[in-house]
Amino acid sequence: MAIKGIFFDAAGVFYRRPVSSEQIVSETLQDRVLVSDLSAASEKRLTRLRSQANSGRISPDEYWDQVLLMRGVTSLEERRSLLAKIDENSDSIVAIPGGTEALAGLKQRGFVLGIITDTMHPIERKMLWLQKVGIAEHIDRVTCSSVLGVHKPDSAIYLDALKQANLTPSEAAFVGHDAAELQGARKAGMATVAVNYDPGARADYYAQSLIDLLSVPIFQTTREQRENMYSDIEVIFIDVGATLRVLVEDAPYQAQAKRQIADLVGTTEPAEAFCTELDRRYKVYRKWAFDTLLEASEKDLWTRWMLPDYPAERIGPLAGELTFLYRKTMGRRFAQPDARDVVVELTRRGYRLGIISNTITEREIPQWLEEDGLSRYFPTVVLSSIFGRRKPGPEIYWEAARQANVDPAKAVYVGDNPIRDVVGARLAGFGMVIIMPEPGDEAKMSPTEENKPDLMISKLSDLLDIFPERSNSHGTG
Repeated sequence: MAIKGIFFDAAGVFYRRPVSSEQIVSETLQDRVLVSDLSAASEKRLTRLRSQANSGRISPDEYWDQVLLMRGVTSLEERRSLLAKIDENSDSIVAIPGGTEALAGLKQRGFVLGIITDTMHPIERKMLWLQKVGIAEHIDRVTCSSVLGVHKPDSAIYLDALKQANLTPSEAAFVGHDAAELQGARKAGMATVAVNYDPGARADYYAQSLIDLLSVPIFQTTREQRENMYSDIEVIFIDVGATLRVLVEDAPYQAQAKRQIADLVGTTEPAEAFCTELDRRYKVYRKWAFDTLLEASEKDLWTRWMLPDYPAERIGPLAGELTFLYRKTMGRRFAQPDARDVVVELTRRGYRLGIISNTITEREIPQWLEEDGLSRYFPTVVLSSIFGRRKPGPEIYWEAARQANVDPAKAVYVGDNPIRDVVGARLAGFGMVIIMPEPGDEAKMSPTEENKPDLMISKLSDLLDIFPERSNSHGTG
């Protein structure tokens, strides 16, 4: 389902304080003999107090007064003086560049914009800060922890914001910097975008600045474009490696495959050494394939590239089995946990499905589809090893569209590699391209204009939020 609403954290996203309240306490009392390291019990109590303050159950002054007492400030007069400094510092905010421009651009594209904020302070004071940094006029709704009585990363605060905006989780995104808060939004079912983010923060999308939010794929279209984006899609083509399936290393399994290759070829070399040389030769082949965008048949792969020093008339008939075993030397391959459910449901909704895959194998993928009971859901399967051409060349996409009897403009491609998958699908005139990065690779992706997908997803089941049931649905699932 298309994104309709975007909700933001406030502090750390739109503004910051040059000096934190914690710094004021430590700097003011740095020459005093105070409690510097709290016990584990005191740390837990401090966490509970902060949760109470953010939930509106105690005031900011009550929270900081307890903090100062725990730090050894016993003088009531001294605590009052420090509380005044802390309170004054709360208003000392500095805008993070780009907020006004980013929100104005997103508002122009028709998004509902909201704030989901944890704060000890009343919502009226929060609004003054939003006005000070120039974004209040663009915000439609503010959900404040001190008013609601619950704070992030509890799902309740995200869901309350969505309820106010009359949106479902799949129609909304959360933009934040804190790892725990981003995770909370994901658990609530929202798409997540990290900006000014903490080290190790995980999100579906990443922006290096507030202005870069305008380039996040799910934020790039207008409301009208979002409503019409998917209406013409008839066929969804999906990649196999790292998309429909994942590769998992399994040392005993891989070692056995190497022994089987050595036995099949009849070499006297140790299996490990023999397969190490095959790996070296395979890298040479791969470079040729990448440079030419051609894919050798299994027979040519083994007689020309992998074992050219063996009689072709003996190796050629073994090529299919050798390829099958060589793929096993890389590890076990398993379907994504949600693959079957997604494939069945998309078919039921009226979409035709297909596979477009760069692969050296001719037999393995059709055999896997048959064994997993998925063959009937993929009437079109185009493999580079059979077709002879590879992504990102447009020819393999055109061939898939031809076999499926679909206009490329009415087809979508789902893959994992922006360079290989986006460029090729664009060249072929596909109507839409979706990228699903491998876990951990999201932050590394910085798509250029040439390889920027229409959408990025984190799991296959996200496709069910994107593609609704077709009005002329006649699924076979």
